[in-house]
Amino acid sequence: METKQIGGFLGLNNRLPDTALNTENGTWLKEAVNVDIDNAGRVRSRDGLTLIQAMTGAHSVFATSATTGYLVRASVLYSFTTSPSYSEVLLKILTVNTAVHYQGYNGSLYYSNGTDSGRVEAGIWFPWALPTPDAPTTATTSGGLHVGGYQVAVRYYNSVTGEAGGISASTVHEFTADSQGIRVTIPAATSGATHVQVFVSRQNGSEIYLHSSVSTGTSVLDIVSTDATTTTADPYFASPMPACSNLFVHMGRLCGTSGSRLYYGLAYRFGYYEASDGYIDFEGDVQVAVPNQFGVYVATETNTYWFLGDLSKVERIADPLPYGGQFGTAFRLPHKKLVGWFGANGFVLGDEQGQVTAMMQEAVDVTPDNGGWSATFSNRGYRRVVSNGYCMNLETGAVSTYADYAVTSASGGFGTKADGLYSLTGAQPVDAHIDLGKQNFGVENLKRTPACYLGVSSETPMELRVSPSDDETYEYTARSYNTDTRIQRVDIGRGLRSSWFGLSIHNTEGSDFTLASVSFAPVASGRRI
Repeated sequence: METKQIGGFLGLNNRLPDTALNTENGTWLKEAVNVDIDNAGRVRSRDGLTLIQAMTGAHSVFATSATTGYLVRASVLYSFTTSPSYSEVLLKILTVNTAVHYQGYNGSLYYSNGTDSGRVEAGIWFPWALPTPDAPTTATTSGGLHVGGYQVAVRYYNSVTGEAGGISASTVHEFTADSQGIRVTIPAATSGATHVQVFVSRQNGSEIYLHSSVSTGTSVLDIVSTDATTTTADPYFASPMPACSNLFVHMGRLCGTSGSRLYYGLAYRFGYYEASDGYIDFEGDVQVAVPNQFGVYVATETNTYWFLGDLSKVERIADPLPYGGQFGTAFRLPHKKLVGWFGANGFVLGDEQGQVTAMMQEAVDVTPDNGGWSATFSNRGYRRVVSNGYCMNLETGAVSTYADYAVTSASGGFGTKADGLYSLTGAQPVDAHIDLGKQNFGVENLKRTPACYLGVSSETPMELRVSPSDDETYEYTARSYNTDTRIQRVDIGRGLRSSWFGLSIHNTEGSDFTLASVSFAPVASGRRI
C-alpha cells in the first residue's frame, strides 16, 4: 500500500463521525487539546502560563501595557506593575468582590462591577460622575433683591479637572417685600468635587445663571444681588449613569448594561446620562454588548440584536442570530473591523454592517465553561482568541480546546488564576494531544501499520497512541526528536492488525512542539475482515 499522509489540520470537529475526518481540504481532528492551529494548518502546543506574583483570589485583570495594569483582589482595586519586579498600589476599596469591567478613553479608565463604579486618571481615583444634589434649602435674609420669585439650583464642580456634575432641581424662593436676600444651604462635600456652583434666576425669570462657586465644606451662601450673574447654566440636567457591566463607548457615549437594561450616556459627558430616557430595555438579561463602528451588537440569554446608529436615535434594529451569548465575552479583532463574542454555539464574529458569522456551529458541538472573559493574542505568527475553554484562529477559523487552563480573567498578556497573576505567553510545560479519529488509510482490508512518520519539531520525543479496537490502546515513542522540523519515526507493534485504527499524537513531558504532517505506511493483509 502507498504511504498515506494526513494534514494539514483544519481544527476540532466533533460533529463528523470519527471515521470521516479526512477531506480534500485537510484533516479534521476528533480532539485538539491544549494546542493551537496556526495559519499553515500546523498543530502547535499552546503557550504555557508563568506565575508572575502569587496571591489569593485575584480576578478582573486589565492590561494597560506589557508591564502594567489593574486587578481586583478581596474587594480591592489595585494598579500594578511587573517591572522591574511586581508592585501594586491600592486605588479603591469596593463594596462587592464581583467581576469588574473596564473601558479606557482619552486617558481615563472607567470601571464598574455593577455595584461600584469610578474612573482613574494619572493614577488618581475619581467617581465616574459627580452626584446630582437635591434641590437646595433656602431661607430669607437681608439684601438687595426685589419682590418676586427667584429660582435657585446647585451642582458639584471640580476646578482641577473642569468636570461639572448635573444641576439640581430648582427651589423657587418668593419675596413679598423689597430689600431681601436668599441664604442658600450648600450641599455636603462629596468625592471628586472641589466646589459647589450656585445658580439663580433674575426676578421672576425662567432661566438660571451662575452666581457663585464656593469651596466644598462651605455651609451657606447669601445671594443679595443678581446683577453680576451672566453665565447661563447648561441646558440639560444630567444624572450619574448607574453602575453597570459590559462597558463600551459608541459614538462618543459611555454605555453599559445592568440586568435587562442597556444604558447609554450623554455624548462626550462620560459617566452621565439622561435619566428619563437614556436606556433600552430587553426581555432578558443582557450578556454581551459590543459596538462596531456604525452600530452595537447586543446579546441577551436567548437572542442577538444589531442596533444601527446612535443608541439615542436608533435607525434600525435587526436580529442576526436566534440565540444569545455568554456574559462578558466581547472582544475586538486586532487586525480587522470585526468584533466578536462567545455565543451559545461558539465564537461569533460581527462586521460593521450588522452581518454576523457563527464560526463554530457547523463543526463543533459546544460545551462552554462559562468563563466570563475573552482574550485575543497576536504572537507566534498567528492571531487567535481564547474563551470558555476554546481557542480559535482568527484568520482561518480553526478551533481547538484548552484544558486545565483555570484562568479567571485575561487581558493583554496577563491572566489571573485562583493563586495569582500570570503571564499567558509563558513557556511552562503543557500536556497536549490531537486525536485523528479512526483511519483505514483508504482501504477496507485488515492491515498493520509498521511505521508512522511525524513531520514535527519538538523538545522531547513525540508519542503515538494506537487503538486497533475501542478497548485497547498502545503507546509508542518516536525514535528521536529535534527542535527543527524533522521527520520523527515511530515504530508500531508489528502484531497490530485492524481495518480501522484509532490514532492520537501526544507530546511528552509537556514539551513544546509544532506538528506539520503525519504519514503512515500501512501494509494490507489481503483479507477484508
